[in-house]
Amino acid sequence: MKQFFAPCLVLASMLGTTFAHAASMPVDTDARFKLGLNASINHYAYNKDNDVTIMPQAFYDNNRLYIEGSEAGYYPYKDAQNEWRLTASYDSRSFGPDDASTAALKGLDERKWSAMVGTSYMRITPYGGFKAQLETDALGRSEGTSAKVAHLSRFKAMDDKVTIYPELGLQWYNDKYNNYYFGVSEQESLRTGITGIKAYNADSSITPYVNVSASYAISPRWSAFISQHLEYLSDEQKDSPLVDNRVDSKTKIGFNYQF
Repeated sequence: MKQFFAPCLVLASMLGTTFAHAASMPVDTDARFKLGLNASINHYAYNKDNDVTIMPQAFYDNNRLYIEGSEAGYYPYKDAQNEWRLTASYDSRSFGPDDASTAALKGLDERKWSAMVGTSYMRITPYGGFKAQLETDALGRSEGTSAKVAHLSRFKAMDDKVTIYPELGLQWYNDKYNNYYFGVSEQESLRTGITGIKAYNADSSITPYVNVSASYAISPRWSAFISQHLEYLSDEQKDSPLVDNRVDSKTKIGFNYQF
C-alpha cells in the first residue's frame, strides 16, 4: 500500500494545486439513476474453461458522486474540460483451480477477484478524452498496483438513439499484481509433482487494450447495450504456466432502466 499512496498523494497534491482557484460544476440535482443487468461472456487467457456471469449494474453522476458500471467514486473537481476522480472499482480477474483444463493446474492455489481503489484524471478535448489512472488492491489479495493511460471517444448515430464509446489504452501492472495472478510459487510447484507445474516469477508489465461499447435507447427509460473488451497479454503474463492464450476477452450484453 505504501508504494501506492506515495505517488497517489503526489498526484492528488498536483491536481489540488491545479484546481485550487477554479470553480467546479454545481451538483446536478436532476441527475437520473439507471439500474440494469448484464451477462458477461468471458474468454480467458488462463488455461481454464470459459464461463458466463450475470451481474447487476448501475449508472449515476451528479457532478460529485458517480456510479459507472463496476466503478464508483467521488469528484474532488469536475468541469467541462477536466475530471478528477477518487475511484473504487471491481477487478474481475480470477483463477479457480477447479475450472482448470489440466490436472496439474488443479493443484494450484485460487487467485481471487479484488477491489481496487485509486485516483484518475481526464482532460476532455475536441479530439476526445485523455485519461490517466492509478489504482491499488484494497483487499490485500495481490497487494498489487496498476496504472493506465487511455484515449476515450463518444459518437452518436440514428438520431442520437445509438451511442458508441471506443477506448484505447495501455495498462501497467506491477510485479506484485502479476505474481499473484500469473506467478507460481515453489510450494505450489512442489505440490503438483515432478512432472507438474514449474515455479514462475512474473515481473511488471505493460499491456495494450481496447474496449468498445454501444447503447441503444429503446424508449425514454429503457436502453440496451453491448460491449467488447480485449486485452493483449504481455510476455510476462503470457509465459505463465497458468496461461494458454495471448488475449483476454470479455463480451457484455444487457439492459438499463432509468428512474
